[in-house]
Amino acid sequence: MTTTIIIELNRLDTDPKNVRKTYSHDSIVALAASIRANGVLQNLVVRTGKKGRYFVTAGGRRLKALLLLAEQGDIQKDHPVECKVRAGEDATEISLTENVMREDMHPVDAYEAFRALADQGKAIPDIAARFGTTEIIVRRRLALAKVSPKLLDLYRQEKMTFEQLSAFTVSDDHERQEQVWNGLSSWDRHASRIKSNLLTDEVASTDRRVPAFHREFAEYERRKCAEVA
Repeated sequence: MTTTIIIELNRLDTDPKNVRKTYSHDSIVALAASIRANGVLQNLVVRTGKKGRYFVTAGGRRLKALLLLAEQGDIQKDHPVECKVRAGEDATEISLTENVMREDMHPVDAYEAFRALADQGKAIPDIAARFGTTEIIVRRRLALAKVSPKLLDLYRQEKMTFEQLSAFTVSDDHERQEQVWNGLSSWDRHASRIKSNLLTDEVASTDRRVPAFHREFAEYERRKCAEVA
């Protein structure tokens, strides 16, 4: 059975049974900014300790972010934190489940969420703070606005990699992007190849829209180079 209670921040301790031992400083800073803007959106899971203290079984990163906010003077050291209390024998399993089963937000979903806030006039630092991420990630996701919706949909269907998708951000010509993708053979759709074609305005020799004699000439040149090699 799970009981939800309010516990003062200065009565919470890191749980040695928490399977995650390492945290990125940058991720703590980003999460602290998010909590400052939106509060803690997911309750910490704790087990009882000694002398009225509690171990944080799930939510170690949230705890560190809260402690950082207290250190910076943004919240009080006895800031009330909503927690779910679970039995001690479940601690390791709960911690493992939270960390292993967690799934990062899909890049296109993130882009759409960030774009919605940007359209509302939110600045990139504010968007990063609200989502507990970095400004670099926000800028990279917003860059996907340059990519054709058809290609974004292919990525959602896992028919291309994120590296391939990102390569299309060097251009905002959707028709040209689709032409490059459709014109390249599946084995030749490397990110570098996509960028090169977009930047040089090159049409792949396999594109159906290229006249037959152009394709034949390209094939002749390829064979000629192979013989010289």
